[in-house]
Amino acid sequence: MCYSEVMKKYPLWLYVIGVIVVLALINYIAWSVGGEAKLKSFELFSGGFLLGMLAMYIAVHLYRWK
Repeated sequence: MCYSEVMKKYPLWLYVIGVIVVLALINYIAWSVGGEAKLKSFELFSGGFLLGMLAMYIAVHLYRWK
């Protein structure tokens, strides 16, 4: 199965939602186990990762595959 077939089978927004759910779970676990100090580092990581995902999502729609 080539890459274009996979992208047609599973749309990009499905991956974005999956990443958001996983990051929310990781942040919840960090908050419940480590408290505020541990949560701050995971919040910064999650925020940066979501900004990167947003940039990737915009780039995919602006520069389509040929």
